[in-house]
Amino acid sequence: MAAAGALPDAGKTQGGNESYKGTTEPIRTAGASATNPTNPDGIMTETVGRAEGDPEMYQKDIDERITKIRPMATPIDQISRYATAQKSTSFEVKYYSVGTRPVKTKLTAAVTASNGTSTAIQVADPDMFTLDDTIRVVGVKAVTDYKGVAYNRNDRRTPDLVLCVCGKTSEGQPIVFAVNGTLVNNQPIGVPAIGSNTALIRMGKSCGELDVQTGRFNNIPSSELQYCQNFMAQIEQSTLDKIAAKEVNWGFTDLEEDSIYDMRLAMENSFLFGDMSKINHQAKDGMSQWFTKGIWWQAGKDIEVGTYDDETDETVVTDNDLVDISKDLFVGTGIGNKRKVLLCGSEFLAALSKIQSDKFRLKDTVEVWNLKFKSWETDFGEILAMHDELFDLNGMSDRAFALDPEFLTKKTHVSWSRNILDLKKAGVRNTDAVVIQEISCLYLRYAKAHARLSLAG
Repeated sequence: MAAAGALPDAGKTQGGNESYKGTTEPIRTAGASATNPTNPDGIMTETVGRAEGDPEMYQKDIDERITKIRPMATPIDQISRYATAQKSTSFEVKYYSVGTRPVKTKLTAAVTASNGTSTAIQVADPDMFTLDDTIRVVGVKAVTDYKGVAYNRNDRRTPDLVLCVCGKTSEGQPIVFAVNGTLVNNQPIGVPAIGSNTALIRMGKSCGELDVQTGRFNNIPSSELQYCQNFMAQIEQSTLDKIAAKEVNWGFTDLEEDSIYDMRLAMENSFLFGDMSKINHQAKDGMSQWFTKGIWWQAGKDIEVGTYDDETDETVVTDNDLVDISKDLFVGTGIGNKRKVLLCGSEFLAALSKIQSDKFRLKDTVEVWNLKFKSWETDFGEILAMHDELFDLNGMSDRAFALDPEFLTKKTHVSWSRNILDLKKAGVRNTDAVVIQEISCLYLRYAKAHARLSLAG
C-alpha cells in the first residue's frame, strides 16, 4: 500500500494503481482486469469503438453544481463551463480561424512626382489591394480639389492625399492615380512625391457607372489541431471507514467534493500550460493517451509591461504604461470585442495595484461567470483583472494572461459524468467507489485577440 503524503495546506493524499503491485513494471496478464486494470482486453475503448449514447443528457445540471465548488481557484475552467460547449466526436479536434483583410500598410520605396495618368507604387503588403480600392496617404496633403483649385497646405482642414487603384504590375504591386493630386489633362490625377515608409490606409472601392464587376479577394481559413484529454478522478471509501465513528463529519460526499476541486485544479493547469501529444506507452498496453495543449501557448501576442527600477528592485507601472497596455490588447486584432479578462500572478497584480492614478486604478468589483474581478476601464475597452494563484504556483507571479472570452471555445468528447462502480459485487474491494470523468479541450480562435503579459526586468 502506498504511504500517505502531506498536502501543502491541510490533510493528506494517497494514490495507488493496482497495475503495479509494488513492482516497477506493469503486470501484463491478458484478460486479468482485476489484477491489471489497465489491460484493455475485453474492454470497450475508443480505440475499438465507443457505444452510442447521449453524453450531454446530464451535463447542464452537473455543470451548474460543479461551478459552485471553489470557482475562484479555476477561472479558465469556470469561464469555459459558462460558455456553450461544443460536442466532439473524436479525441482529435480540428478547428479553423480566419482573420480580416488588413487595412494598413506602408510604402517600401519613395514615389517620385508623376505627370502621367497613373504610376506604380511599392508597398509592404500588395495583396491587401484590389482593383478600385481607394487609399488614404497619411500625412501627405492633397494638392487640388474637385473644382481644380489648389488646396492651401497650411490649412488644417486640407484633406490627405487619396489614391485609387487602377491596376497591378507584373510583380503584383498596385498601379494608382490620384483623386486630389496634381492636374493632368485638367483632372487632379497626378501623383505627387511621397516619402518611403509613409502609411497607407485602404478605404472603400470607387467603381464606374457602368461597372458590374470589380476587384475580388477571398480569405482562406487556416486550420489548427487540438487534442482532448481524458481527465478522471476516482473516489473510494471502505465500508468499515463509512461506519466508523469520527471526530469530524467527513463522509463520502466530502471526499467527492474535495476530489472534484482537486480535479478541476489539475485540469486548469493542463488547460493553461499543457502541451499537445499522443503517446502509446507500454504502461497502458499500447493504448493511446491524448494530452491537450494549454491556451497560454496559443495566444498571438507578447506584451512587456512597465519599467524596471534598479533602486527599488521592482517594476514600476505608470499611467502611460497602462494606456499602452490597453492599446496593445485592443488594437490591431481585427476583432471588435471590447472586454478582456486579465488573469494575473501576484507580482503582476501588485504592480497594477500600486498605481496612484484615480483614472486607471483597479476600482469597481464586477461579478461575471460567478467570479469576482476588479474592473479597469480604458478608452479602448474594459479589462477585468483577478489574481490567479496558479501563476504563482507555476513560478510565473510576474506574468499575466489576457483572454478574450468571446473567442474561448470548449470541445467535449465525453461530458462531465459521475459513474458509480460496484467493486463489492465485482469482488475487487469492499468500498464505495465513484469515478468522475470528462474528456475535453480548450482552444483560442483569433490568436491575436489574446496575449501573454510580463513585467519588465
